[in-house]
This record gives sequence, C-alpha cells and structure tokens, in this order.
Amino acid sequence: MSFVENILKLRSLSIIGLEKNTGKTESLRYIMKLIKRKNPSRVLCLTSIGLDGETIDQVTLTPKPEIEVYEGDLFATSEVHYRKKSFLSEVLWVSDRRTALGKVVLSRALESGKVMLSGPSTLGGMRELLEVAEKCGVDFFLLDGALSRRSTGTPFLCDGVILATGAALSLNPADILRKTLHAVELMKLPVEPMAEYIEKLGDGIWLARGGIFEKLPARTILGDPAIILDRIGKGCKLFIPGSLPETFVKRLISRGLSRDITLVVKDYTKVFLSPEITERFFSSGGKLKVLRRPRLLAVTFNPFSPAGYVFNSREILRDLRKSLKIPVIDVMEGEEFE
Repeated sequence: MSFVENILKLRSLSIIGLEKNTGKTESLRYIMKLIKRKNPSRVLCLTSIGLDGETIDQVTLTPKPEIEVYEGDLFATSEVHYRKKSFLSEVLWVSDRRTALGKVVLSRALESGKVMLSGPSTLGGMRELLEVAEKCGVDFFLLDGALSRRSTGTPFLCDGVILATGAALSLNPADILRKTLHAVELMKLPVEPMAEYIEKLGDGIWLARGGIFEKLPARTILGDPAIILDRIGKGCKLFIPGSLPETFVKRLISRGLSRDITLVVKDYTKVFLSPEITERFFSSGGKLKVLRRPRLLAVTFNPFSPAGYVFNSREILRDLRKSLKIPVIDVMEGEEFE
C-alpha cells in the first residue's frame, strides 16, 4: 500500500519536527497536495499548536513556506490571524478557551486563500477542536506541531504521525542520522502487556511487584525521586504518567537499580533521554515500554538549513532507508522513497 493510501485510511495526522525549520510546514503542504490529488472531495481541517504560514520566520528571519487553504476545507486559527486573511470564509465555531492571540476560530473556506495558522496551544484545546471539527463534517484533521512540542505526536490525540528531520538539526550528516534513528526507536518502543489495566489506574506513580500495583506517595519523578528510588527492587515495574527525565534514569543506573527494572510511560513523547543514556539504560538491563505506540507513517527530510547551507539529501535518505521500514521523503523535491 502506498504512502498516500495509508494516510487516507486515517482520520487525523500530526506532523512533529526534531528541530525548528526541519520542514514541518513543507511536509503539511506536501501531504495536502497528495490527498487532494488522490481524493479532491475529501474535506480537510488544518491547524497548528504553534504558528505556521508566516512569510518570514520570527526567529531566524528567513523566508518560510505559506499555507494555502483549499475552497471547502476547514481551518482553525486565532482571532488575530483570522482577521489577517484575505479570502471569504464562514465561521463555524469559536472556542471559549483563549490563547495568547485570542480565541480559536474554526472556519470553512468559501474560496482558496493563504492563512496563518495559530490554533489551540494545549492538548486539551486540540482535543476539543478535533471533536468539533468532526461534527462539522471534516474527513481528515491535519495538525502542524511546534518547536519542542512533541506532545502533539501522541497516539492519545491523532491516528498517525509524520516525523520531520533535516539540515537544521545539525551540520553533521552522521549526527542527523543518529538523532533521527534515536527518535524513531523511541517511537517503536514495545507496548506494555498490561497497558489497558494501567491506563485505568488513575493519577500518580505506580510500582508493581508480582503483578500487584501500589501507588507511591510521590507527586512527580522530578519532585520526589528519593521516595521512588528507595522503593525500587529487582524485577519491579514502575509506571510514570508524566515525563521521564534523563536525571532520573542516570540515578537509576548509578545506584545499580536499572538492572531488571521495567519503566512504563504513556508514550514516546514522555521520554526525554539522549541516545547515549538510552543505550546505557538498556545495556544495564533496564526495559522501557509504553501504553500506546504511535503509527509513524513516514520520515520527511528538509536538506535546507536556515543557516544557509544545503545538504545532498540522497546519501542521508539512502542511510535512513536502510534502517527504517517506512517511506522517507525529501519534501523539497516532493519525491517519495519507499
């Protein structure tokens, strides 16, 4: 089955990037074109948890790709950017929640035009928007992420995810390859066999021995690490509902507690471990599992860096294709490698 056919099987898709300017917006434009080419009548809804569609990057001051909404499609953006558009549209819904740029306005484009997207700034707001958009007849929800916001790639929000990487990540192609493969490996972490049971446990940090779960008197991993570390023993399983920071895993390793322990997190977006610490944890006998694993449809590559240099993408794409069993796409060329 082709890349676009896999996308058409979904109801929602999130695009996340490993760094700013790794091509999230180009990936969004590319996917929009593929969908419309395959099925022009499919109704899309576009939004962003950050800011997308501006002509000039507000940080690097380099040109950025604009976003064009097709006639009949929906888009969600803030009040500030809704007023700046220059095409006809019909307002369908206005959120009660406010962002720094005002309330979020969901509209249907009555003609094609360019727009800046600045939608809900929280996952809760994004879930609310997704529910409203579905009631408005949307066939496909397309979400553009933001810098350092992997949270929108959670499998608890969207059906699928696209990972954008590129020259903005590093000057060294080997470093780009290493960091990209690490990100994909985290997205492929195994699902915990007791995931359904753990999802129903409720808030808090839970420790299991012999299949019996105990709620620990700790609020967070960062706030009360000593309480947690003192309770850990060989063969136990620790469920962490929030983020898994590198400092905690380092303490596990240094105290010899990582051997034969299983850490369970909601999904890969909660894991903040470098490739080096991840490898040390696994080598010391630790296991890392998730409650849900995302459906990663493709990795996109942007060979252009805002610093001014351009990579020959063929070598990096070739190396990525050797390691990954999913499409790897140069979004600037629009060429698909499967």
